[in-house]
Order: sequence, then C-alpha cells, then structure tokens
Amino acid sequence: MTVAKSRQKGLSTLGWLVAILVGGFMIMLTFKVAPIYLDDYAVSKVLNSLDTKPGVEEAGVPQVREWLNKGLLTNRIKLAKGESKVLRDKGKAVTVDINYERRLHLMYNIDLVLTFEHNWKVKSQ
Repeated sequence: MTVAKSRQKGLSTLGWLVAILVGGFMIMLTFKVAPIYLDDYAVSKVLNSLDTKPGVEEAGVPQVREWLNKGLLTNRIKLAKGESKVLRDKGKAVTVDINYERRLHLMYNIDLVLTFEHNWKVKSQ
C-alpha cells in the first residue's frame, strides 16, 4: 500500500509577500528614476538639434549658448551654472560640454546618484 503524497502548487503566503514587496520596490524605483532619464534624453535631443541650425558653422559662442538655453527652456530643464559649458576650441570650432548629476532620495538614508555627460562639437560640412 502506497500513500499518495500531496504536492504544493504555487507560492506560499510568504512567497507572495516577498514577490509583492520586490515588485513594489521595482515600481517605486521606476517612477522615481524614469523622469530623470527622460530629461537626459531631452538634453541629448537639444544637443543633436544644434546640428540642424542654419549657420551653425559660423555661429559664435553666444549664439550657440542662446540656442542651447532656448532648447532647454522649451523642455523645462534647468542646469546649474557650472553644468554646461560652451567654448571655442583651438581649431576655432564651438563645443558644448554638459556634465551633471542628479541625486535622488530613495528611502531612509539611501540615496541614488545619477551622472550624465554629453559632448557636442560643430560638424564641418
């Protein structure tokens, strides 16, 4: 005579609790980090749009800075004073360097630091 063993199927209560907690944490992290990455995507689009400006090859530093600031303002992106630099390099080409970081408070004493770096140089045609 053999007795059939019952087999458990699915997750236990503790398993469901852990799955819900992990899923909730991932959703919270996504909702907090996604806007920062969307802003960074907009910064890169603004830099790429500088290539399509008429007369960009002859434009000076003030003109490129104005185009950059207008693009950032349109996308509601605020960069601190030292986070973006518009310079004329030795080859007489205008370059834009944007380096910034965003700090995000996750929970308790846990913070997340995201760093971004973008470089643009006028393309000779």
